[in-house]
Formats: sequence, structure tokens, C-alpha cells
Amino acid sequence: MGIEFKKQDRIAAFLNPFQNFERTEAKCQIRRDPLTGRSGRLAHFIGIKPPAPDFEKIIEDSEKNCPFCPENVLAITPKFDPDEIPEGRLEKGESVLFPNLLPYDAHSAIAVLCSQHHKRLSEFTPEIFTDAFTNCRNYLDRVIADKNQTYGLITWNYMPAAGSSQMHPHLQVYAGQTPGNFPERLISDGQEYFREHGRPYWEDYLAAETRSMERFVASGDHTTWLTDFVSLSALTDVIAVFPERQTLFDLDDHALEETARILDQVLKYLDEQGVYSLNMAWLPALPGQRGHWLQLRISPRIYMAPHVWCTETPSLVYQYQESFMIWSPEDTAGQLREFIRQASL
Repeated sequence: MGIEFKKQDRIAAFLNPFQNFERTEAKCQIRRDPLTGRSGRLAHFIGIKPPAPDFEKIIEDSEKNCPFCPENVLAITPKFDPDEIPEGRLEKGESVLFPNLLPYDAHSAIAVLCSQHHKRLSEFTPEIFTDAFTNCRNYLDRVIADKNQTYGLITWNYMPAAGSSQMHPHLQVYAGQTPGNFPERLISDGQEYFREHGRPYWEDYLAAETRSMERFVASGDHTTWLTDFVSLSALTDVIAVFPERQTLFDLDDHALEETARILDQVLKYLDEQGVYSLNMAWLPALPGQRGHWLQLRISPRIYMAPHVWCTETPSLVYQYQESFMIWSPEDTAGQLREFIRQASL
């Protein structure tokens, strides 16, 4: 089928000062993504759970003048041009969507997720995500004039470790001609695979992962959930793949509700593991690009050493673009699969 999960073990040896300088061996593993060839490393300190920083004071201070809290969001956030969106802002449930004061494209918006200033990952609900995703999709549907040439993108940076400058949960929404370098490579390599094999890469990929069950997490009527063989996150990415769908506009309300329900379970698992921050992104193609299937990617984020605010983006990651993982995708998938099973009982 053309799907090969390549990995090579490496052994490092040294004299260990914590064991009377006895010779010690530590294993790491180099992996390559089956589609892109992107490399990543599974590090020898597998399983580590860095403690979370104390965010209590930051949360308390940031709430005092938060522009996204209910008492402020309709008073001090910008409004859309009436020629574009006459209502000024879009609302759905607790979600409020308005223009980004610092736009990243011609169409760039912020969607507040909920009214509460801060939530642990376990405190979100499926309804919050369903309403927010629906609000974002409605916005993109109204501002995108040519869906065949424009990508509708949604991202979430939650908490400072993920690059968020506001503690209050909110999404970023963009409509533009470029999907970003990483999605562009997935789309390009997926199209090449389609031309060579006559079928989507993701069809073969899901078949291989479902057979092996090594990284399989869950599936529904509209989605298949996996951990990534070569993750972007040090704590292993969780991916939802939407078979034969390319864009958010291909998803009906039932698909969004299923996505929100399983996403909620994933976040509850991550919270139980001590995760407090994440990046999330929808990775679409354009209509007709059958080589790519729509995905939702969740990347947990942490401070490796909270006492010195050490992130997990050193030169290896940021400049070499080489990811490393300290959570095994296989172990994480097994634990998450059992967590979701138990939650469904």
C-alpha cells in the first residue's frame, strides 16, 4: 500500500555520575513520517511529566481587564464592516466572534470560546466546541467569496506555553490563499501520492493504522482519531481525520457534534495527565484536492522546566524543524483509547 512506518533505534553510552560512573546506555529512536519523510525523535526520557507552573496569580491579574470576558466583549472588541457583516459580530451560544485587531490576512477574526475567563482542559464541554466551530464556519462561509481558491483556517493557542497572549479561551480564524507551510506540504505530498497510487494517502494510512491498532484511538461516523507517528508536540499529537472531506464546509452539524464530543474526551484525558496547554488547528485542503483529507490536530504544550520557564522549542525544534517526543505515541494511544472506552461505559 505504500505506507511504511520507518524507525531506527539509537543507543547512547556514558559513565553515569548517579551510578558511581558505571557505564549506562540510553535508547532513543529516529522516525520518519510515512507521507512527508519528516523526521522526529522519541527521546530517552520517555514518560516524563513536567510539573505545571503556578498560574493562579496570572489568571487572577489577567481577568481584571480581560477584553473577552462577558462584561467587556461587546463593549471594547472591534466590529466588522457593515458591508461585510451587518450584525457587527457573530454569536453562537457562548461564542462571540469579531475582527482581529492584529489581522494575519485580509479576513482575520477572533472567536471567544466561552464566557468563563479560565478553564482547565477537563472543564470544557462538547457544546462549547460545537457552538464555537459552527460560529467560525458561519463566519468563513460569509467572508470567503471563492471557496475553490481560499482556505478557511481555525487555530487555538491555549495558555502561555502554547503562545497565547490572552488567558481567556479563544480561537483564531483566517481566510486566505495560503494554508501554512506544514498543511501545504501535507496537501502537496498527498496529491503526489494520489497521482501515483490512484487513491488518497489517508485511505491507506487509516487502513494501516486501524489494522495495527498501535496508534488508533477512536472512530465515529465521521472521524477517525489517532496519535501521530511523528508528532509536532513533545507530548504526542492527537489527530482527527475526516474521510473524503476536504474543508469545514463538507461537515454537517452531526460531524461537528461528533468532533466536539470526542475532542472533549481527549482534553479530559490530557488534563488527567497533567497537561494544561495546547495548540489546535484545522488542516483543510481546497475543494477537489482529493489527495488530502481534512484533519483536526491537537498538540499538547508544556514548559519542560517550569521554574525557569523553559519551553519545548529549542533549536532542534525551532531552527532544525526536528520534533522530539517524550511521550510514546503508541503508549499514549493505548491509554487514551482505554480512557475513552471507560468514559463511554
